[in-house]
Amino acid sequence: MKKLILVFSAFFLITACGDKEKSSDNDVSGDSDAASVSDGNDELNADPDVTDDVLSEEDEGDTSTDLDNDDSGDFVPDDTGAMIDIPAGPFTMGCSGGTYCISSSSPAHEVTLSAYRIGKYEVTAGEYQKCIDAGNCNNSNENEPHYVTNDAKCNFKQVLKKDHPMNCVSWYGAKAYCEWIGKRLPTEAEWEKAARGTDSRNYPWGDFEPPSCEHAVFFPENATKYGCGTGTTWIVGSKEKGKSPYSLYDMSGNVREWVNDWYDYKYYEISPSENPQGPETGTERIVRGGSYTNSEGAITTTSRIPRSHEGTLLDGFRCAE
Repeated sequence: MKKLILVFSAFFLITACGDKEKSSDNDVSGDSDAASVSDGNDELNADPDVTDDVLSEEDEGDTSTDLDNDDSGDFVPDDTGAMIDIPAGPFTMGCSGGTYCISSSSPAHEVTLSAYRIGKYEVTAGEYQKCIDAGNCNNSNENEPHYVTNDAKCNFKQVLKKDHPMNCVSWYGAKAYCEWIGKRLPTEAEWEKAARGTDSRNYPWGDFEPPSCEHAVFFPENATKYGCGTGTTWIVGSKEKGKSPYSLYDMSGNVREWVNDWYDYKYYEISPSENPQGPETGTERIVRGGSYTNSEGAITTTSRIPRSHEGTLLDGFRCAE
């Protein structure tokens, strides 16, 4: 009888351990890399001298992480919407040579601008949501949609991303928002002066330090994910060391920024020397500054990228007046 009891006891223990191991195996779930982010036809730069880092299914990461958490920056500025005065005067626009000087940004030429004001920060998702709620930012015109609606990574759809820059916005939607608050999109020349000042610097913080995650939200070589390892944008104004000469934040990285101008590959060769407004016509607009998916070559102050009006996951903006 004792032997029979021992046999049953051993059988019970073996069965229980097996079930435990099976349960433990079922509880383990790794991050899925299958989530896809559509960035449209993201050719980004027609210039063969530079390529863009485009989100793909293989390296985009787990969408649920971005939806449920916000560990990208812990300080929220209390003056979003603030405008910075940029004084009248000349500056050097474009470049002539250098590691990341693309041909569409050449040649370097002096441009004189009238005084203007430009946003201290990129427009946030929370600010843009107010325009949507008011009905001024909408997709009622299917030929001029204001924002992307089919991507879960759009910041305005996520409660915890309201202080991140508005992304997924088209040129039409950026223009509509700026006009709704009584402002406008900056010209390309205005954007560039605000980013680099008058000393021809390649990065907003200057050329004395190479780009790092202390300066910008981008994709450095040593990072395992976009956005300095987070796979997403950061709260606007998170990078204190990356400010421009006029104390503007995120002029490099985070999201690319729409400007008002039409794109012309050779415009810098014929640009007027005073208050250039860009070509009179064209088929594409321009984004500046690079995004959280870009490497250091695409977040320079002279990098200029043609985009169709519709916009993508990576596009945002700031306003001027």
